[in-house]
Order: sequence, then C-alpha cells, then structure tokens
Amino acid sequence: MVKGKWEICITVMLCVVASALTVATSTASEDQFSKGCVSENISDILSSSREKAKLLCDYAEAITQEAKSKHPSGAMPSSAWKYAAQGISVKHYPTGLMVTAEELAENRAKIEEANRLMKASGINTTYPVSWDWRSKSMVTPVKDQSGCGACVAFAALAAEESAWLINNSSLNYDLSEWYLFQKGGGYCSSGSQFERILDAAMFTGTVTEECCPYLGSALCTSPLYKISSWKKIYTIAEAKEYISRKGPLISGMAVYEDFYWVDSDEIYSLQWGGFMGHHAICIVGYDDSTGCWIVKNSWSKSWGEEGYCRIGYGQCGIGSDFPFYAVEIVPGSDPAPLPKKFSAKVVSRPTGAYDFGITAPEDKWVLRTDKYGTAAEMGVYSGYQRFGYKLRIPEGLTYYSDQSKNPDGLKHANVIDLSGGRSWISWKGITSKYSSDVVIEVTGR
Repeated sequence: MVKGKWEICITVMLCVVASALTVATSTASEDQFSKGCVSENISDILSSSREKAKLLCDYAEAITQEAKSKHPSGAMPSSAWKYAAQGISVKHYPTGLMVTAEELAENRAKIEEANRLMKASGINTTYPVSWDWRSKSMVTPVKDQSGCGACVAFAALAAEESAWLINNSSLNYDLSEWYLFQKGGGYCSSGSQFERILDAAMFTGTVTEECCPYLGSALCTSPLYKISSWKKIYTIAEAKEYISRKGPLISGMAVYEDFYWVDSDEIYSLQWGGFMGHHAICIVGYDDSTGCWIVKNSWSKSWGEEGYCRIGYGQCGIGSDFPFYAVEIVPGSDPAPLPKKFSAKVVSRPTGAYDFGITAPEDKWVLRTDKYGTAAEMGVYSGYQRFGYKLRIPEGLTYYSDQSKNPDGLKHANVIDLSGGRSWISWKGITSKYSSDVVIEVTGR
C-alpha cells in the first residue's frame, strides 16, 4: 500500500470541488433549483457557494493533517488479504462529516479545559457501570446512507428518534434523513457539518420517511418533527450520565480502513490502514467493564453486528477530538396526526363508466364511476397522507395522476386541495376534450 496515497487523492478531489463551486457563483442563471424533497432559490445557494468552497479546502487540509499524524502500518487482517487476492473490491463505506483543522484544534482545547475544570471543582457525576438503549427497545432500526455523505443527518435522527421513543414508546418513529440533510445544507459528494444539521433539526425540522424517502422526492405532506434544543457535552463522565438518564448521544470519529471490516461485536481499536475521513455516529450505550462505547452506525445491518459495533475508549477521537452532542425534545410535543378514514365519491356527472383507484401508499381500485354520487371507503391512513391516483377507461387503458406514467405522456388529472380535509381529482382529456371526464372527491375524517 502506498503511504498517504488515498489521502492525497481526497485532498485533490475536494479542492477540485471547491474550485467548481467558486465558478458556479458566476455562471449559474436558473431561477429555481430543485433537489429531492426540498426546493431552494438559486440565489440562496449561490450566496453560500464561496463559503462552501473555502470550507472544502479547509476540510482537505484537515484530512491531510490527520493522515500525517495518524497513519498506522500494521498488517491487514487475513480476511482483507483473502478478498484482495481473489480480486474482490476492497470494502468501502461513505463518511461525510465535514470538520476543519481549526475546529478539531478548538474541540481538543475545550475538551481539555472542561475536564480540568471538572476535576478542579470536585463535581461528581453518577451513572451505572453499563447502559444500552437497545435492551430497552428505545432505538429505531439501523439505516443505510448508501453512497451519500449524509452520516451527520443519520446520526442526528438516530438520536432524535430515540428521544421521541423514550418519551412516547407507543409510536414507531421513522424520520426523513434526506429532508434534514438538504435543509442542513448537505451535499452527497462532500457531506455536512454538525452545527448546520442540528440547527436545521431545531429551526426547520424534518418530515417522516414515507413523505420524503431517502434519495427520493416528496410523496406527501407531513408535520415537522423538531428538537427543542441541542448542546455539546465535553466530558466523558457527563456523556455517560446523559446517556443513562436521557438517551443516546451523537459524536464524530476518525475512520481508518480497518473500520470498514468490522463484522462482529468485538471491541474495535485501530490496527491498520490509512485515514479515510471523519464520520458521524450515534452512541446508544457504553460498558465500563469492557471499556467501550456502543455505537449505532448508518452503513446498513450488513456491517458490524447488525449495524452496531463497540469502539474502545480512547479510540477514533471520540470524546477527545470530538465532543458529544445531545438533542432535546419537549415531552408531549409529538406532531404526529391521528389516523383518518378516507373515502371517495363521484361529484360530477361522468362521461363514462370508469374505475377509480389509488397507487400510493398502496395500489388498489376503490370505486366504479358509473353515476353521480357513487361513494366508497378507501381505508385508514395517516392524517397527512398524500395519495397517487389512477383511472381506468372501458377500453382498458389506465391513466394516472403521475403524468410520467400516462400512455400518452400528457397530464389528465388535476388535484385540488380544499378545506375540511377534502381534495378534488378532476380528470380531463381522456374521452372529453372540453370538460371534465369525471371529478372525484377524496375526504379524510
């Protein structure tokens, strides 16, 4: 392995991206920029492009310094050699925590100062020898950030979802990392920062996963889940006390190549490989008897021990290069709506006998529009559910509210949201060129 080769490549690529961002400020001219579930004004994006460019160059410098200071040369494990000999691609997972060398230096100074002050003040913290929120069923399923550097959003929502669970265990929380990542100014190619993501979680909030699926587009409206505040914890003793009393924490870590190969619950400590980047994680517990943190990662359940791992104290910069971040919610502030019973009714005189149905959140036929006033139950769904609709004509062709699915590629459904939980779906241009073929009213109560 060529020492430092990977780090040099990362530095060069980040500086290229930074240069491209600077050029973008003088060449972009569109009025709107749409990205996944969130739309932003191009002026808002361009106003921060030079800032992002500088941040990327600072990030590149931080990576270079980290690589120079910590570059172990231990032997690769037999499993890594085996795969390499067979020509199988070396394991790689995305990271995405952006932090500059100056920020790391500031973190270290504040952590050292906080520990000195705690020792001098004689403050005692109390917490059990071990704690694991998994054993109390207060964690949500492990997710996969795929090839995008969205680890900060995943770590933040892993902690936030647990906070909601701890305060209301009767509900299943699955919040949208993609929505939060975009609101926090993240980019898949470069990642995001703790402060921006946490501020977005507090001031903007995020929707549910079903309304904004990861790497997808918005499918429905949803109430915004917001944290009430967030804070940094600079001492390990206070971090353990917080975990055992309130819930999981967020932190950062330096990732080296051997961390990709974690495939069991064995306590991880750095053995070999080059520095690969900084990564955000959620800490769901600790164990003083074995000297480790219990970590929830965002690299899917196929990594580690069902997506979790144990990292030894003093490893990867947890609690030394990076503080801990706590998110707070107001108990009883859960914005989740009560389920509603939805029904459909024909509210115009149809030009033909059509079959009306939905395509999302499930695919089914609801009623036949053979006469005015025909009605049928659709089912019970979330109060903020947005539906996909379809209409089948006697000739057998089916048309959709999603224009891209229509056989002629034209728009035939106009969805109008009304008051009182009602929506009208007006179908036009199928058999009648000058008026509605049929209008369906969907109501949730």
